[in-house]
Amino acid sequence: MAATDSPLKRLITTFIDDFAVWLLGSEVAFVTPHNVELYALSDPIRADQIFTVKLADGRTVILHIEFQGRRTNVPMSLRELDSLSRLALKFRDLEIYSVVFYVGNGAGRHDTGSHQIENPSGGFTLSWRYKVICLWKMNAQELIDLGKPALLGLIGQTQITEPEVLLPKVVEMVKTVPDAEIQ
Repeated sequence: MAATDSPLKRLITTFIDDFAVWLLGSEVAFVTPHNVELYALSDPIRADQIFTVKLADGRTVILHIEFQGRRTNVPMSLRELDSLSRLALKFRDLEIYSVVFYVGNGAGRHDTGSHQIENPSGGFTLSWRYKVICLWKMNAQELIDLGKPALLGLIGQTQITEPEVLLPKVVEMVKTVPDAEIQ
């Protein structure tokens, strides 16, 4: 994961508007990155990426993005619980939307993104949710169909069937971006 972590973070930061539209399923007015440590009663943690997103409908939300490979010392569900709790304390009056991108064959295969802790009376003491995207399960064509060249940087982490057909499509989409450096 270390080899892909930094490039994936840079890709999302560079093209956060396109990623925010895709992940939130809503038009975006603007996005502001946060380079913050999240504090609670214990030690601070550094979340992968946190953005304030102003949606076209006027709402402001926090978009939290994590990347995870096949291995982790602490289960992602508990890491997300920790991050979401800290985000809720820091951004008290804002909606929070969290996404975990799993990278690498089999990563996150059992993570539904929906978790709870039950109590003895049959109810739930705590419940939390986040969006799970297993890139290794996605077909590359799904990203092409979104029509956003910026998202094509994820293609190498997806399933590519018929690369001789798909890759020329990717190249043509990238060529539609007017800025050569961004291409």
